[in-house]
Parts: sequence; C-alpha cells; structure tokens
Amino acid sequence: MLHAGIIGPQVQKQNKGMPSPRFDSIPVFAKKKTTFPPIMLSPSSIATFRQCKLQYKYHYVDKLAAQYGKPRPYYTMANHVHATLHDLLLFMPITNRTAETAKRLLSNNWRRYRVGFSSRADEKRWAQRALDEVTRFVAEQDITVTPTMLEAPIEAEVTPGLTLRGRVDRVDRERDGTLHIIDYKTGAMPDDIDWNQLQLHALILSRCGPYIVSRVSYLYLLAGKMETRQLDVSVLEKTTWEVLRIAKEIHKEKNYRPSPGPACAGCDFAVICPTKNGSYVETGEVELPLWRDFSDILLAD
Repeated sequence: MLHAGIIGPQVQKQNKGMPSPRFDSIPVFAKKKTTFPPIMLSPSSIATFRQCKLQYKYHYVDKLAAQYGKPRPYYTMANHVHATLHDLLLFMPITNRTAETAKRLLSNNWRRYRVGFSSRADEKRWAQRALDEVTRFVAEQDITVTPTMLEAPIEAEVTPGLTLRGRVDRVDRERDGTLHIIDYKTGAMPDDIDWNQLQLHALILSRCGPYIVSRVSYLYLLAGKMETRQLDVSVLEKTTWEVLRIAKEIHKEKNYRPSPGPACAGCDFAVICPTKNGSYVETGEVELPLWRDFSDILLAD
C-alpha cells in the first residue's frame, strides 16, 4: 500500500529526476486545526454517500456488507477482466501479448471463481463479453507499454484526521515524466462522464511524493474508447476542498435518509431498506455503471 511520502520502488526508479510539482495553492492544514474525528474515505464510499446516505450507513457505519452482500455477474466479470489485463501487461513479454494469450489468461482467471450467474447460459454470455473486451484491448490498444503501477492500492493523508484510499487500475509515465492514470471500465459508456473517481486518485498520488499527475483517462473496454481529461493544480485544489466538504457532511450526518431510485435494484441492502415496498421496482436483471474501484472488496474497511 502506498502512503503519503512513500511510493513503490518501481515508481521511484522511473520518476527519478522528475520536476517538482507546484501544489502551493492546495490547502495544507496543521494538526491543531483538525475539527473532526479521524475518517478514511475512498472514491467508492464518497460515491455511495452521494447516491444514498442510508446505503452508506449500512455499508460503512453498520458494516453489514458481509451479511447482506451477494455476488453479482457484472462484478465477477469485471474482476476477471481487470485481473487478465494486469497479468497480460505485467507477466507477459511484449511478443506474447496476443489475443490467444489474453484468452488463456482470462480462462485461467475465470476458473478461480464463478459466482453470481443465474444459469450456465448466463455465465456463458458474461464470459463471452469478457473475452470480447480483453481481445479488443489487445487489438486496439498499445500493448507495448510498461506501466508504472498496475492494480495497486494507494493511500494518503489529505489533512490530519482525513485519509483517502483507492485502487488504481494502471498508471503510465508520460514522456515528460508526469503520470497518467488509466481506469478500465467494463460497463456501458455513460452519457455524462463523472471524473470524481480519477481526480481523487490523482489527489492521492500527488500527496505520495513529488509526482505530477497530468492526465486521467477512462478506457471503456466494451466500446473500445478512451476519454481523457488534462489536470492542473486548480483541479486538485477543487478536489481537495470537495473531499473536506464531504468529510464534514459525513461527520454531521445523523438521519441517513434513503434516496429511492433506479440504483435500488442493485443495492445489497434492499431487503432491509424501509423503502423496499414502495418507491422502487426491483427487476430481474440490471446492469449498473461499474464505478466501484474494488477498494471496498480488496481492502479492509
């Protein structure tokens, strides 16, 4: 895990001699100015709080995820796609980064666990989609890259008492020495792109030492399209203040009211939610945007 001021040896080696970032306008707070108890947030927990405060309470306050969580096919598929691309770029020499290799790696990962599917036919459908995504990646993306980080947990203190953590799918080093964060998305491409997740990851990395994150990108594997946003100091400053605002709001929250809507159909806590019989309709099959960074699953709360 990366902490503020610490980064893996691979990053240190590749970023030797990088220009020092200018984050002098980003707020830095002395310990004596901390006004709330310690809290650890992630892009997932922040997104959950924004979406539904009661879901946040069930998951992060009451710790009910292990009791009510259930496997879902799109999370299983996403996990295997991420693992396959990780193995392809980390373990395979460039000459072996072929569609056949990707297919073999996906098959090996798929055998690790096969949960959440309603039938063999349902599993076959999701497996084919996963195969389409990894083979398209090989055919259309630059497979000669040597990423600086792959599927790496990251963590940094934003201000005393407030820690941010996440998990980056991939970080590349640009020619000018800056960093480019790339997040793989296995779901459908949204009409409006929410950059909050990647901006939070950029903020964490910027607090881990003298590393400038100049670009962030979502790579939508199903569509084969990459959407990129350039970053500067003003974006990170705005992100910092927004994290502080959210943290303060979470500490002040007492009621944790539910927010019924389409996302309820994929909520693990629907069976105990007070709105379960009124304000939403649970469908037999639903595909939610895969905004989660898996830090909730792979890292302990």
